[in-house]
Amino acid sequence: MPKVSKILVPIDFSPHSEMALAYAVDLAKSLGSRVHLVHVYPVTAYAAPPLMPGPVVFAQFRDESQRVFGELMTRVKREYSADLEGTLKEGVPHVEILRCASDLGVDMIVMGTHGHTGIEHLLLGSVAERVVRGAKVPVLTVPLRG
Repeated sequence: MPKVSKILVPIDFSPHSEMALAYAVDLAKSLGSRVHLVHVYPVTAYAAPPLMPGPVVFAQFRDESQRVFGELMTRVKREYSADLEGTLKEGVPHVEILRCASDLGVDMIVMGTHGHTGIEHLLLGSVAERVVRGAKVPVLTVPLRG
């Protein structure tokens, strides 16, 4: 089995991504790997005329994302006694996740998933599906257990 020294965990603050994070931390501890979190905030998705927000709204969205991400990093380090790093990105989630995986040279991606059905899946797809299709490394998708 190839060595897994760095695991990327995309986090969107949902229960799905929190479950994936727990898996990734446990996996990293057993493999002696490092965990790197990435959160992508899709500002551009909300910037369609005529409702395009101004620079102040973008700055507030970015600042709030930074605040919540920072709190998550602090909590995860405390709860899991995990040594981890993090990256905050703006853009299209699957594109930035794949770019981050490449830039960091990760060996695996662990991410939460939730199913889209019917027309929503046909039109939107899912971030997890797009990451699985585009990744150059193994992707472990973790469903939310009820």
